[in-house]
Amino acid sequence: MNLKNFINYFYSCESLYILALIVIIILNLVCLSEKPNILLISNILVIVLYFIITKRTDKQILAITALNFAFWGIIIESFIIKKSNFALSYKLQSQLKYLYVPSWLFTVYIIFVIASLYTYECYRLLLE
Repeated sequence: MNLKNFINYFYSCESLYILALIVIIILNLVCLSEKPNILLISNILVIVLYFIITKRTDKQILAITALNFAFWGIIIESFIIKKSNFALSYKLQSQLKYLYVPSWLFTVYIIFVIASLYTYECYRLLLE
C-alpha cells in the first residue's frame, strides 16, 4: 500500500479538476433536471472546459473512448428500454426521435468514463 502516492495524486490539480467536474455535473443534474436542453448544453460546456484545462497527455484517447462509450451506452440503454416493454422510463421524454433516453444522458456516460478511470488510478496508486 502506497498512501503517499495516493495522497499526492488525490491533491493534484488533475484530481481536483476531475472531482470538480463530477460535482458540477451532479449539481447540473439536480438544478437543471426540468430543463433538459439547458442541462445538455451546460454539461457539454463543462466537459469541454475540462478538456481545455486538463494537462492530461492522453486527452485525445480519453475523448474518443468517452464518446464511444457514451454512444454505445445510449444505444444499448435505448434498446433495453424498448425490449423490456418500457419497464424503465425517464420523466422527461427524449428529444431524440428513436431513442428512449434523454439527450443529456450522453454527457453522463462521458462522466462515467472519466470517473471510472479516475477511480482506477486512485486504487492503482493506493494498492501498488
